[in-house]
Amino acid sequence: MTDAVAEALNQRFSALSLEMVFRSLPYFAQAYHQQKATDVVLFLAANAERYGILKRRRNRDKPSIFVFLWELTNAAIP
Repeated sequence: MTDAVAEALNQRFSALSLEMVFRSLPYFAQAYHQQKATDVVLFLAANAERYGILKRRRNRDKPSIFVFLWELTNAAIP
């Protein structure tokens, strides 16, 4: 199911929280019984930020400033 949600969002699998996908299922069940949603994948994709399905980007995901400076000053990399 997480693969399908990632595909619907056009994101990598690792960009989604597996736990939050499954913790969001009761919200889909409630919407389904109220006849507000019929497809679980589309519902979760539409509410991905609301339910925390998409992981936040952290500073550790970005390259270090030292790597950036080294690449700027390295003569081997024009």
